[in-house]
Amino acid sequence: MRRTVWVPLVLGSMLLSCGKGINRAKEFPYGKGYVLVNQNGDTLRLDDLKGKVLVVGYIYTHCPDICPFITSNMKKVQKLVNSDKKLKENVLFVSITFDPRRDSASVLDQYAQLYRVDTSNWIFLTGDQRTIDSLMEDLDIVVEVGPIDVSINEKGDTVLSYEIVHTDRIHVVDPKGNIVAYFKGSGANAQDVLGAIRKALNL
Repeated sequence: MRRTVWVPLVLGSMLLSCGKGINRAKEFPYGKGYVLVNQNGDTLRLDDLKGKVLVVGYIYTHCPDICPFITSNMKKVQKLVNSDKKLKENVLFVSITFDPRRDSASVLDQYAQLYRVDTSNWIFLTGDQRTIDSLMEDLDIVVEVGPIDVSINEKGDTVLSYEIVHTDRIHVVDPKGNIVAYFKGSGANAQDVLGAIRKALNL
């Protein structure tokens, strides 16, 4: 059994996703009470991340193109950071899904394992749809969901299939919560991101 639910797809957003775009968000939304869940199923307040430099990427695990490159580029940055003990102690990598319908904590954990992510200083976050939508709006991450195909698999589970047009971005956030640099996530140069991290730490 299958049915399709049509959700508007904005062409302008598609164009935005292909480039660096305009970054209107200047601060990471600490102090707004956001509560999320990490890949281990643990509840986490966004405010708990304050005090470290964050390297934040925005993904969904069913992404066919951009998101794997974002994750790969963040891995390259993490490798550079983790080669320096002082940097590793002060930098946290964060991947936030904007597709909580499908990206549960366990799915994010599987994604991290699939991409062989070093989770010693990298967390994956999800949450309820309303929270995620509000967070993406605060961070100026455009998310447009395409037609949703609903089907039932052999186990009787409901399966949702769709693609998402989204902003292609990595943020670097300083310990106070200021967004001090942003990059096209799928094309980010690891050394450039490292330079922004060092600047955020006054190194």
